[in-house]
Amino acid sequence: MGGLVIKRAYILAKQKEEFHALADRVRAILFLATPHRGADLAQLLGKILNLSSGPRPFVTDLHRNSIATQSINDEFPQYCQGLQLFSFYETLPTNYGFGKSLVVDKDLATLGYANERTAYLNANHREVCKFNSQNDSNYQTVRNALASTIDSFRSRASDSRRGLDNEQKRLLDSYLGVSDAPEDEFMGVDAARMRGSCEWLLQKQGFQIWRDSANTQLYWISAKPAAGKTILSGRIINHIKSLNRDLAFYFFDYRNKSKTTVSSFLLSVAWQMARMHTEVLDSLLEICAEDDQISKADYRTVWRKLFMECILRTKFVRTQYWVIDALDECKPNSELVPLLLRVIELSPIRVILTSRDRFESHRHILRPGIKVVSDEIQENDTNSDIVLYLEANMDHLPFIDEDVRQNMIATILAKSAGCFLWVSLTLQELRGVHTSAEIRQVLENIPSDMDELYSRILDLMATATYGKKLAQAILTWTVCSVRPLTTDELYHALQIDLQDSIDDIKRSIESSCGQLVYIDAHSRVQMVHQTARDYLLRAGGTTEFAIESKIGHKRIAMTCLLYLSGNEMKGPKHRRLSASNIVKQRCSFVNYSCDCFFEHITHVTSTDNELLFALAKFLKSSNVLSWIEYIAQYSNLNRLIQAGQVFKDFLRRRLKHLSPFGKELALLDSWAIDLIRLVTKFGKTLVVLPSSIFQLIPPFCPPQTAPWKQFAASIRGITVLGLSATNWDDCLSTIVNAHERFLALACSDTYFAVGMSSGNIAVYNEMTCQEIRTLQHQEPVRLLKFGKKTDVLASAGAKKVRIWNLRSWEQSWEFDIGQIAMSLMFLDEQQLLLGALKNNHLMVWDLVAGTLRESSNWTIDLEGSDAHTYRRPITAAFCMESGLLAVIYRGQDILLWDLERDSLHDTYCKESGARVRNVERVSSPGATGLVFSLAPNTSLLAASYADGDLVLFDTSEGTVIATTLANAQTLACSPDGRTLASGNSSGVLQLFDFETLKLLYRINSDEFGIQGLAFSGDGHRLLDIGGCQCRVWDPTVLVRQDEDEENSDTVSVSTTPQEYNLEGSKETVLITALACSRSDNICLCGKEDGSVYLYEPKTGQQSHKLLHHTEGVTILSLVLEEESQILSSIDSSSRIMAHRLARYQQSWEVSEVLFDYRAGVAVDQVLSNGALSRILLCTNKKDILWSIETNGNTLVKELLWEDRSSYRWATHPSLQDQLIFIMNNVAHLYDWRTLHRLTSNEGILLEGSILPELGIRSITHCSGGALILTTFGETSRPHSESRLLLWNTSDFCVGSKSAAPVPKYQSLASRVQNLIGELGPRLIFLHGNSWVCSTNFQNFKTDEFDRHFILPADWLSTNVELMFGLINNGDIIFVKRDEVAVIKHGLENIELGFNGPSKRPSLLSRQSLTVPES
Repeated sequence: MGGLVIKRAYILAKQKEEFHALADRVRAILFLATPHRGADLAQLLGKILNLSSGPRPFVTDLHRNSIATQSINDEFPQYCQGLQLFSFYETLPTNYGFGKSLVVDKDLATLGYANERTAYLNANHREVCKFNSQNDSNYQTVRNALASTIDSFRSRASDSRRGLDNEQKRLLDSYLGVSDAPEDEFMGVDAARMRGSCEWLLQKQGFQIWRDSANTQLYWISAKPAAGKTILSGRIINHIKSLNRDLAFYFFDYRNKSKTTVSSFLLSVAWQMARMHTEVLDSLLEICAEDDQISKADYRTVWRKLFMECILRTKFVRTQYWVIDALDECKPNSELVPLLLRVIELSPIRVILTSRDRFESHRHILRPGIKVVSDEIQENDTNSDIVLYLEANMDHLPFIDEDVRQNMIATILAKSAGCFLWVSLTLQELRGVHTSAEIRQVLENIPSDMDELYSRILDLMATATYGKKLAQAILTWTVCSVRPLTTDELYHALQIDLQDSIDDIKRSIESSCGQLVYIDAHSRVQMVHQTARDYLLRAGGTTEFAIESKIGHKRIAMTCLLYLSGNEMKGPKHRRLSASNIVKQRCSFVNYSCDCFFEHITHVTSTDNELLFALAKFLKSSNVLSWIEYIAQYSNLNRLIQAGQVFKDFLRRRLKHLSPFGKELALLDSWAIDLIRLVTKFGKTLVVLPSSIFQLIPPFCPPQTAPWKQFAASIRGITVLGLSATNWDDCLSTIVNAHERFLALACSDTYFAVGMSSGNIAVYNEMTCQEIRTLQHQEPVRLLKFGKKTDVLASAGAKKVRIWNLRSWEQSWEFDIGQIAMSLMFLDEQQLLLGALKNNHLMVWDLVAGTLRESSNWTIDLEGSDAHTYRRPITAAFCMESGLLAVIYRGQDILLWDLERDSLHDTYCKESGARVRNVERVSSPGATGLVFSLAPNTSLLAASYADGDLVLFDTSEGTVIATTLANAQTLACSPDGRTLASGNSSGVLQLFDFETLKLLYRINSDEFGIQGLAFSGDGHRLLDIGGCQCRVWDPTVLVRQDEDEENSDTVSVSTTPQEYNLEGSKETVLITALACSRSDNICLCGKEDGSVYLYEPKTGQQSHKLLHHTEGVTILSLVLEEESQILSSIDSSSRIMAHRLARYQQSWEVSEVLFDYRAGVAVDQVLSNGALSRILLCTNKKDILWSIETNGNTLVKELLWEDRSSYRWATHPSLQDQLIFIMNNVAHLYDWRTLHRLTSNEGILLEGSILPELGIRSITHCSGGALILTTFGETSRPHSESRLLLWNTSDFCVGSKSAAPVPKYQSLASRVQNLIGELGPRLIFLHGNSWVCSTNFQNFKTDEFDRHFILPADWLSTNVELMFGLINNGDIIFVKRDEVAVIKHGLENIELGFNGPSKRPSLLSRQSLTVPES
């Protein structure tokens, strides 16, 4: 009970001021089997002690939940929040003479606090603090806890010295996805090293030169398997740490897939470098703030952004050291080696690594000037370490005499051949013998070859009477699992697999296959070595324990699917309850089955029907939604993408052998696509609210998809009607401006920009496609280029280059050029801008000083016929990786200019690449476009030719790699360099693999010819421009797996090109205006062709045409006055019409034309008042009031204005004969009949926090006219966020001097993006985070509102104003391009847990949202 005493002492020290200093020095407490809530054996102990003399009052305190323990537990949480707490619990029963049991059960030995870590000890209550040796697993568990605690204290102190705060560390961990400190892994490795071992390396001259030389180099250590490379790496790390050097390290591990990729290595090293250097930290956080998905990107993007643009540009004061272990376990290590060579070339970082492979296989990529030292571990290097190991373990072996002991050591050393694993397995056998004869027999019979040794171990296992079936299962799971399972995970997996109960999983492992499988310090079940795994997989029929990969993976996949289809993974029973609020009691196997099951499918024979049926059973059950929810909540959405690609590959393989027909195949085919689309379309929604997959997402999927078919066809659930698309659409958004020609396009991680013929540059949000800002270049914009850090944009026309600061949205510099710029490139952290102009000039601008630094002509030194050939170029491209400029001249070979040497590098012809000097040129069609690959350490150049060919060159070799027919005019490369896009004047867009020119995807369209292409910053979207439109595409083929994973045999991507036929917009007539009448359920849509149609509000289907303005003239606005049924419409030619509508039978028609007038200037607003026979027309400089009469219309009055940029009129909610007019944050009242102003000159001042730059956007009313709603926004940004303010209508009367917003509604001001309408006592609106929400005016509380459903991102990705309507049954109308979507029952769904800080009544006790009857 010492732990209880310590807790009470700590409480008293915190309570008494004189002991505060002592309490403040306590940082952590480790409890070993402490009875925090008493012990069940206390009662028995009391009875026993009663037989002896003397009082035992402490025994009473040990009863379960005694007053004493409750008192301590009530107070301790108040004071221990800043402590690190560890609670260890016993797992073995204690023998007390007449029985045995646990003294302190697990639930009594743990606290359950958030700051507590728990771990088990393989001991009884007496032995929990007694350890046999440093190799005792219990000792290592407690020691590691102490070590990690001390390390965290050191790290905290170190971080404090470097100025890191908790928020910075949290952001760094979150951005880079590094959850486990690398230090923990090092301590485990270092603890396994024998003291005094591995010292031989430190004495080697090569190592000392690497460590101390002024020149950086790569030290490559190779050795055969099981030679102790990882332990050696740990010693190197320990040594460099002892010298107080800056160090980063990484252990690749084949047993954990997440530890075998280039990306995981780069992210870990970046994390460590940032923790050591504040300048790296600041730069990384800035980069990650712009791309918060960097941890999910492929390794090329991570390398480019975090290393090339940050770490390798940092000026380090001291030499940096990187230690990398087991490079051979990195997939693919061939991709990492060039990066490491680049590291030592560019920075003072010294790299040392261990690998099975020798460096010689990579020597061909070694650049001049880079030094690599290759060393191989020899037997004589490790003999001394093996002797140390043997001597340390001799105490566990039978001791006959010293001669036998020394002979044993010598024999083992001679036969070991430097293999530590062989020594370890041999010692295990020797522990079971007793005589010197038996010792000699073991040493003589045991084979020195590892394969023979493994065969011997398996033969011994085969002689066991019991446990062979369990041993086979353990070996299969350990060999074939994607990552090591914990003992608890394996325990549950085996019970499902074997359909049997298991007593003690640890004892089962040790007794049945303990020589081949072990449990590490983190309770993970591991193969003793990779060589053992390899042997079992190739053993074939030589042993009953041999594992056939396909069968093993099928066994695991079937077990996972059995679990996923079971009761634990069932979804919520009540549809209106958020799944996130339902606590699921799931076993620990849930993580592995959800995260990894699909990876095993890749290894299973595709013709296996049993697996297909099990997979189909899972996919057609509601459990599939629980799986998606779990992945979104606890894992990474990329796992869903990977699962979809695995399903695709399984089908592709199967179709080679069997018929493609069958409902199971159709289901699998649908989910293969749907999983990827769910991520690309609803990814952000799933991350924010994983349970949205149950009710909110399926209704918005197309009707032919599996989620919609299986889960959206509910009568009571949300239903979406009116849309014609039956399947996914690859075109995410289309931006149209009929008055412009789009000439230039560029993308960054955050924005994309379109340059126009008018000189405008429209900047859009990369994710939502909403316009953010318009810049003015003052001439047609021919070229755009973002800086890598996205806070700078360069624009170029025929005369000027302008540099824009995207933080202030101001122009930074302006440079005269006089010629069109063909290509621009930012250099030196955006301090320089490099430009290639059409007059053959290379320009370098200094962006710090704002001056032209250098100008040169790259053709001036060309001699002979070359000088005459290269006159006026067509286009050009830079490659800063190779230091080249490629230039195209009409009908000529491609010119490559060396930027560093300022000389001709080469000329490339289409047929052979580099043109041999003095060889006559063969006539060939000229190139029309070109682009370099952006992949690191590549030298690929793609060029399109006039005859339709697309040619790929290797500029390092001067050769042609591939040629294909593409008919391309414009080209673009993805940010990772893996995908090449092409477009042509026929509207055909194609995607190729850049390294092979293999076609991946084609879009056939009869849209405008494609004039420009660009990839989004993450490479998952492709944008094109042509004519007056810009399209944003998100084809699933762009979500390509990292080659790390492709080469890991877990993901195989289909190579079949995808074809997508997009119907042109000639038959598509966009809806440009919407008007709805809630009382009469009328839905009217104005279109870009001048027509106005009636739509059926129940189905969203177009009914019939009501009227038509001039053909081809766009309807800009529709206003329907509900009382008089007068429909007012405005078109783009400034024509205003007013029609009266009347119901005929079951439909509505135009009964008469009331008004038809051409204003001659743009009309901003039109209002009508049928009761007073008035119509008001508003333009920028004039308001005109007309009287509508049967015998003609009469002009009543005109109000003239000098100029006004922001104003709005509205009918007074409670005084229908008055108008409210708001301009410049002042309101006036006017008479509807005469347009006579009723208020004083000063008007009604609108008080509150309305910023001067905000202008009025809309005026409406709610709550029966008691409240006036106004929205304000930036006048220069029509699509910027709105600010909603609510006013009491009573404040707007003739005598009012001022009006203030109603205070209690202030919290809504910044939350409402778009008003949708009023329904009973509730206001319906679109929240800024895309949720459709509502709030109750009558019972409004601060920050309290209900969230009903979330709109898909592609619905909101548009450059036009969002158009909503609301009808009286609560259905919401939404205009989606040329269609009307009707969202039914959406407001009946309420997502709990999203209504702000206020506590809400439970769903069962609150009234449902009511709507008036139809």
